[in-house]
Amino acid sequence: LTEFIASVSPDIPWHVTAFHQDYKMTDPADTTPQMLLRAAGIARRSGLRYIYAGNQPGRVGALEHTDCAGCGERLISRYGYFIQDYRLQADGTCPRCNGRIPGIWGTRFEGQRTATPYLPPDRTRLSVL
Repeated sequence: LTEFIASVSPDIPWHVTAFHQDYKMTDPADTTPQMLLRAAGIARRSGLRYIYAGNQPGRVGALEHTDCAGCGERLISRYGYFIQDYRLQADGTCPRCNGRIPGIWGTRFEGQRTATPYLPPDRTRLSVL
């Protein structure tokens, strides 16, 4: 799958989301952070540059964030769905190397779109981090 996506474009973001048991969906077992990290490694070796892991806030290292594929600069820091830091320039480029980050970006960061982001593993609303 990741080889096909990379053959179309290595800049296509790939989101790997952890399954968690809920209500009547009790099989298979929950996806572990290690499973997501393994999938991300496969995607990297296939050539994908922007890989994200979901439903495991704080447990998947850099896979929650957006880093520049050119120089490695951390551009968007996240914890779950909460944006902690946003460093993209207005034209969607990296402030360190001016590399273009694929995507549709606003001319400025307009803040978190949801006032209280939902954190899936906790099943609670976030008030303050």
